[in-house]
Amino acid sequence: MSYRPRVKNNACTNAHPVGCYYNVYGQMLNAIDKPIKSSEGKTALVIGSSSGAGLATRIALTFAAGMDTIGVYCERAAQPHKYGSAGWYNNQAFEYHARRANKMALSTNQDAFKKNAKDWVIQKLQQSGKKIDVLVYSLSATKRNVKGVAEYRSAIKPIEQDFQGKDLDVFAGQLQSVEVEKASEEEIDNTVKVMGGEGWQEWVSRLMDAGVLAENFKTVAYSYSGTEHTQAMYGQGTLGDAKSHLHETAIELDYALEEINGHAGIGLLQAAITPSSAVIPSMSLYISVLQQQQKLAGKSESMLEQVSRLFKDGVFKDELFTDHTEGEHYLRVDNLERDSEVQLAVSDVLSRLDGSNLNELLNTDKFKTEFLQQFGFAHDFINYEQKPDPLTPPAIHDFSHMSMQQAG
Repeated sequence: MSYRPRVKNNACTNAHPVGCYYNVYGQMLNAIDKPIKSSEGKTALVIGSSSGAGLATRIALTFAAGMDTIGVYCERAAQPHKYGSAGWYNNQAFEYHARRANKMALSTNQDAFKKNAKDWVIQKLQQSGKKIDVLVYSLSATKRNVKGVAEYRSAIKPIEQDFQGKDLDVFAGQLQSVEVEKASEEEIDNTVKVMGGEGWQEWVSRLMDAGVLAENFKTVAYSYSGTEHTQAMYGQGTLGDAKSHLHETAIELDYALEEINGHAGIGLLQAAITPSSAVIPSMSLYISVLQQQQKLAGKSESMLEQVSRLFKDGVFKDELFTDHTEGEHYLRVDNLERDSEVQLAVSDVLSRLDGSNLNELLNTDKFKTEFLQQFGFAHDFINYEQKPDPLTPPAIHDFSHMSMQQAG
């Protein structure tokens, strides 16, 4: 019996365990090849660590920087007759390889907004006698439940006016029309409540009160600024309001951390196809064109390369932690996306795209493959006609015979 991806509205709802293990293995090899100095023996906490930027960060900090890590994520765990999510399989593979490298790799599969998740992390730190040197907030949640108050759900919508545009149906490889009505005031407020800086601030405050933050502690929350092509559904939408709140929180935290000589900042990443970004209306089309033009210009960068550069040239260099030229607490690694030549090429392609010339102007098959590989599918060496064991452990899959280029 075959096991194929199930995709709806650019969201893949299942995952192949072996393919996910392979993805993590490839990122690990690439991280080993790009060492980051000045962090050996330190400990990092990554909140939202199972996929995308959070997973890449944890891999980079472990295998490039030599740090011990704790991860917090909320994913569907595999059961004997039920498959887990890609994020769950990613974490199993990461823990396996990290422990083989003699690095502490503790993880908890809990709602990061809950008090229990914070208590668990504090208990593990106290038991191990460690303190957190770096905290990365990479949470991309859809809802947040505040006990005794309400359940808040985020909404990805424009604010000023209804949105009409085009998007790429990744699985079908076709253009599709997109219409999204503007958000209500309640939807705006709820999105800020879920995706703004309040959760980040609660984590830092709780850990600081517990005395488990190290001297010279640093914390970074990931964000996105974007270009003119992403403003309607991102920068000027509900997500933009949430990110503005996140940025304000960075300034507040930076002041609050002065007593331990700590710093807080925003890491501005470039657009990349991730399980989170793929469901934002119009973003898949933009990112597919962006990545194609970046590769043609020799200015492309993987998520692992992005976050590695952010830590190597920013977080671990105090004098670069704050971008004083902008007056904000920014660490920017989105320069390759904002490159003027790349953006001119992106604008040209987007202006000419229609249903009749899509395959001439855009390699949709390549983008589809890269999208599906994040969920463990579309790998040539895996037989998808054979259904895998949902609980197959990473230890029984040896990818060492493959080259780093193949694994990456």
